[in-house]
Amino acid sequence: MMWLRPFLLILLLAFSACSGGGGSGHGTILTAPGMAKTHPDPIAIRHIVLRYPYTNEKIDADYYHDGHYDDRIMAQINKLMRDRHEDVVGIIDPELIDYLVDIRTRLGLPPTVVFDILSGYRTRETNALLSFSNGNVAKESLHMHGWAVDFRIAHVDGRAICEIAKTMQRGGVAYYPRDNHVHVDLGNIRTWAQKS
Repeated sequence: MMWLRPFLLILLLAFSACSGGGGSGHGTILTAPGMAKTHPDPIAIRHIVLRYPYTNEKIDADYYHDGHYDDRIMAQINKLMRDRHEDVVGIIDPELIDYLVDIRTRLGLPPTVVFDILSGYRTRETNALLSFSNGNVAKESLHMHGWAVDFRIAHVDGRAICEIAKTMQRGGVAYYPRDNHVHVDLGNIRTWAQKS
């Protein structure tokens, strides 16, 4: 019966990978908050430039250095990626920022490239309001956990960003052609199409 163990392990892993949500962006989170969800590239110093394009609020900083995340910079990131409707600051998972940095690296873009953040953290109230008026917003969106971000990079086709992110197998990825933005999250590996 020892020969069955590797086969059962492979079967279990395959089932886990396929048990994500469907095309609407919904799905069960397989990992608990606080656990490692992704495997960031081993970069000693991680730099990010984030901007909220409607107010030009901007962060240009090393958020990871000396083997740890910089709490002061992460607090600034939390503030920039706050719920703008309720003016509530949530906690953005640092691995979400790692995801952006690793996407940037795979696109061959420099550390100075600007990520325009369209939506980061959302309160339950804001998410409920958005999901009521927009069929593309999941009722249990990972934005409410600080595990999702909608963004653009100027002069870069969102379809290319989306395809790169999909190959990374880090979580949910979707492209919204109407305004050329990309959604990435740290949930199950899945993708979906924008609803009309």
